Amino acid sequence: MMIDPLVLTLVVLGGILVALAWDRISAEIVMLAALLVLVAGGAVGVKDALAGFANEAVLTIGALFVVGAGLQSTGAIEYLSRLLLGRPKQGTSYARMLAPVAGLSAFMNNTPLVAFMLPIFVNVAKKLRVSPSKLLIPLSYAAVLGGTCTLIGTSTNLVTDGILRRAGMDGLRMFDLTWIGLPITIVGLAYLGGIASRLLPNREDLLEYAEAHPREYTVELIVRPQCPLVGVSIRRSGLRDMPGLYLYAIERKGERLSPVEPQEKIEVEDLLCFSGVLSHVVDLQKIRGLDPVEHYGDERRPEADSFDSMEGVPVAARAAPRQGRQLYEVVISPRSPLNGRSVKEADFRARYQASIMAVHRSGQKLSQKIGQIVLQPGDTLLVDAGEDFLRRWRNSPDFILVSGLDDSAPIAHHRAWLAMGIFLAVVIGMTAATKYAAIVALAGAALMIVTGCLPTAQAHRSVELSVLLLVAAALGVGAALDSSGAAEWIATGVVGAFEPLGPIAVLAVFVVLTGLLTELLSNNATAAVMAVLALATAEKMGIAPQPLVIAVTLTASYGFATPIGYQTNLMVLNPGGYKFSDYLKVGIPLDLICWALTIALVPLVWPLSVTR
Repeated sequence: MMIDPLVLTLVVLGGILVALAWDRISAEIVMLAALLVLVAGGAVGVKDALAGFANEAVLTIGALFVVGAGLQSTGAIEYLSRLLLGRPKQGTSYARMLAPVAGLSAFMNNTPLVAFMLPIFVNVAKKLRVSPSKLLIPLSYAAVLGGTCTLIGTSTNLVTDGILRRAGMDGLRMFDLTWIGLPITIVGLAYLGGIASRLLPNREDLLEYAEAHPREYTVELIVRPQCPLVGVSIRRSGLRDMPGLYLYAIERKGERLSPVEPQEKIEVEDLLCFSGVLSHVVDLQKIRGLDPVEHYGDERRPEADSFDSMEGVPVAARAAPRQGRQLYEVVISPRSPLNGRSVKEADFRARYQASIMAVHRSGQKLSQKIGQIVLQPGDTLLVDAGEDFLRRWRNSPDFILVSGLDDSAPIAHHRAWLAMGIFLAVVIGMTAATKYAAIVALAGAALMIVTGCLPTAQAHRSVELSVLLLVAAALGVGAALDSSGAAEWIATGVVGAFEPLGPIAVLAVFVVLTGLLTELLSNNATAAVMAVLALATAEKMGIAPQPLVIAVTLTASYGFATPIGYQTNLMVLNPGGYKFSDYLKVGIPLDLICWALTIALVPLVWPLSVTR
């Protein structure tokens, strides 16, 4: 016995909400399972269900993950972060950080914008020593708010513009929505910078488990001439205030400076000695001109008290620029030949074709130079090695454990401006040719790989498959709500009941109903269904259709209360470690603020005049 598609869709929709609220199964699995049930029950055809996997938005998001990874691998993301956000520090207003996002979103699609800004905001969270969960929902919401300010801010606006034109009416001009969208965006940013910041969860585990249970490494880095910190004081360089790191000494021409004074200026060939947690040690070695140090095992090579034949000055260390594409952690076993030998004596590079960057010893703070540390069983080494290191030494009795570190590739700083140029070309191309946004994004991703800004293997790892599956499946569920008639059934029933109460009441119903549907449907599907219904309702009541259509256009983007309310909400779900309830807690008040302002402002700009 076949279940009515309308009934099945409504039941599945309820199941999705329950499963997401339960939060025991990953969101993409919930959405894929719901889509399979809808296909099996005949609520949506196979072609429509799978259309989301070939949707331009999914392709665009995937390509922009690669473009964003190219910015990261060249260090260009640091330039962009400073350009857009300045140098955020403790106490910097969230609204100050979110305003540039909203401004950019007014002129480029908010989905690719969030893909670009996601790694930047994660980096900012690290520097501010706050959890990414405090910043990523506001990032998504700011992009959504900014997208309501102009015609090209989001594809949802273009959907209703097309419906108006097909109905023989004037379409929307570039800044028609600004009169309503801009004041709502300003109020929304104020909310995100104030009340919302106290409602957001603090997922401390996302910062670094080691910050609560420190696994502290000792690392030495040598200052090269191209380092931008040369001639800058320790205080101004920011090295003294880096979270999770402590600069405990500087070796300079055979002299040891400890403790390090804040006014001390950094010089070329300084050896900077740090101790700190793993993630920040990895970030530190990505700074341009700070190179790891070679710890020689051959006594015929220069020692700390020898002289450089070129310059005649004491040599404290030799730079050893990164060679591999990844860093590895190795734990020394009790049977390892490294035990009882200093790092310098072990001649690690000759034996393992890798170099030691940092050393950690549980329960003990190591303050001597790395080359002088005598290795013991259980010591953890951070090593720079080739891609086959894991395969060659994973089962070696020399080590208890060998594991690779994600996001530890060396930074290709010399390609930063090339990556920035590709990024800007993609932004301009997607803004100028919105119909070809996916092609432009794919071209940008290809250029990042072809020009060497991003290795192919790293490009593969940069694509967040779970996000793409989630967005694609959500589009398929939205198609089922549309094709089964569930969305129209909900809309016509509710609107019909409020018609006798007059135009303002109907406008309010359209705002609330569109807002509720957009939390469940795709924004474009909601806008399309509700805009058509708005035109029909306006004709039936004899009122101007523009106010209702404008209200629908704006509200179709205000999907703040669920992770499926907007594609950008889905994109920050996993990186932020969010639960379904987090969106409810922060998003419902913002939804209500936006709905109320839309109901109040739309009639002031587009009067609900009677046309007959």
